[in-house]
Amino acid sequence: MQTQYDLSKGEAIEFSVKSEPWVKYKLEDGTSLFGRLVITKIVRMNEYDASGQPVYAWLSQNLFSTLCSKDLKGTPSTPPPTSPDPKDFNVSPIDFERIGGEQWNIYEFSDGSLLRIKLEVTNVLRTDKYTFDGDPYYIINTQTVSRIKVPSSLLKKPNLKASAQQKDFYR
Repeated sequence: MQTQYDLSKGEAIEFSVKSEPWVKYKLEDGTSLFGRLVITKIVRMNEYDASGQPVYAWLSQNLFSTLCSKDLKGTPSTPPPTSPDPKDFNVSPIDFERIGGEQWNIYEFSDGSLLRIKLEVTNVLRTDKYTFDGDPYYIINTQTVSRIKVPSSLLKKPNLKASAQQKDFYR
């Protein structure tokens, strides 16, 4: 899970999308589930991590789509389901498998940094409701895994004088 930052204290930076693939899963009920993580904004914070790299935060959305057989379809629920809370429905856990290899999104920042991030589905629950097209309504839990490569020119060098003073302080 990404650490929460006050994005108003950072600077939004431009970025380009190098790769934003759909990841495919096969659910045990036969449904094909397609998922995609989309980064909508990247902010460079005015902070550095312990290794001297600038800290970045981002806003993102997960998109999901399903394809299921006719025998799984039902009458669209009224009103259409929108809640992601399992307590609002009768739910059944659904096992799943990813189809294909690992898929990473790749984003290049205007400062030369490169973000690789992937969406991982961790849990799928089938509800007793149906979407506007009659497909079962699923609640999908996810997490992301990210890696950032920062150009050496952006690294903040440790303050050796301050480090020496800290060592003297603790002696």
